[in-house]
Amino acid sequence: ATAEHEFSYSHELSLHIFGLADLGAWRGMSILKPFSRVTSSGRYVPEIDGLRCLAIGLVLLFHAHHLFLGGWEPLGQEALLASEPAVFLTQLPNFFIAKGWFGVQIFFVISGMVLALPYAGHYLRGSQKPELKRYFRRRLVRIELPYLIALTFFYVTGVLYYGGNWSDNLPNYLAGLIYSHTAFYDGALNPILTVSWTLEIEIQFYLMAPFLCRIFALSRPMVRRSALVGLILISNEFAGWANQLIPSNAWGHSLVGQLSYFLVGLLLADLYLSYWQNRAPQQKQALLWDGIGLVAWPAVFFLMGRTAVNWSPFLLLLGFAAVLRGHFLRRIFSNAWVCAVGTMCYTIYLFHSFVFYGILCPYVFGPLIPITGGNWPFNYLMIVIFCLTAIVICAGIFLVVEKPFAQGRLPWKKYPPRPAKKPTPPLD
Repeated sequence: ATAEHEFSYSHELSLHIFGLADLGAWRGMSILKPFSRVTSSGRYVPEIDGLRCLAIGLVLLFHAHHLFLGGWEPLGQEALLASEPAVFLTQLPNFFIAKGWFGVQIFFVISGMVLALPYAGHYLRGSQKPELKRYFRRRLVRIELPYLIALTFFYVTGVLYYGGNWSDNLPNYLAGLIYSHTAFYDGALNPILTVSWTLEIEIQFYLMAPFLCRIFALSRPMVRRSALVGLILISNEFAGWANQLIPSNAWGHSLVGQLSYFLVGLLLADLYLSYWQNRAPQQKQALLWDGIGLVAWPAVFFLMGRTAVNWSPFLLLLGFAAVLRGHFLRRIFSNAWVCAVGTMCYTIYLFHSFVFYGILCPYVFGPLIPITGGNWPFNYLMIVIFCLTAIVICAGIFLVVEKPFAQGRLPWKKYPPRPAKKPTPPLD
């Protein structure tokens, strides 16, 4: 066998050993079986759940790390670069953690790619066009029901546990029910469930996705991709223009301010179906993508807000491509444990603040393991333990709140057998 052939074989073998790209093997690990993702197509791309794990991990670190700060840390780029070498090395992880909010934008890219693939498959490969009724019903069950449970839980506990008043947050609760809190409250976060602003944007994209995906009807690849790149550049600036016309904090917390990241997902879906699906990279190509990824991912954080043009969407495009096409990065993001966390990311996102401040702080890290602010680098270990403990607790919540609805079907309702249809792209 040639060296390229041997590399391709070892590449696929490593995926099956470390990433368990075969869904049956992935489910074979009994401890992870309850946390395996069931896709409507029956096939699975584990790297996407690996990227979900990265996104939720960044969000967890971002929301946890301020508990461990001493107030003197140089979290900004200028302050970090001006610090002494020893301080620079010690505080470099904090620099990245402080920008962990960007995990939300990674989620937006994933949503854009995942929702675009069935439409791209229809226009580019002739697979069956997604049925709108089933498209909306599936998302209503998978997204709305766990969200309704979480929103209602926090509304009720806010009254019964924290001694609030039923009427105080009722308007916030009702606005949250229809995913419109930021619209009604000028971009303000919902005090009942502060992270729900991103879900409101996701819902806005779900409604727009069937229309946006008509761009795949453009048959000439260069025209289609150039149009997407142009739309990404325009949407980067559009929120600023809109805010000048009608000043409001709501623009940044709406699809208008975040559309460029979803459009990157559409571009990734195009490239995935056109070039990458079922085509293993050659040795030099895979290693080159690994190198690109090692540059692109840190560059997202270092260039954030540093240039006139927002390059973050395009750097994410390179970062995602590196994970999907690289050798070592693909192994890491296909790891079964990493994918399990990615599968639970929605539950973790909804409940992690409650776990942080309602369970871990008052009952574990307060009385049992006291936190000393600014105790670096030891506090990095503490943050990791803090976040991993939250993930374990959220795993139990996932099995109750999200898992029953993961297939987009009501668990108590009997459904007729699905008719046979043309193959669809393997992502869900």
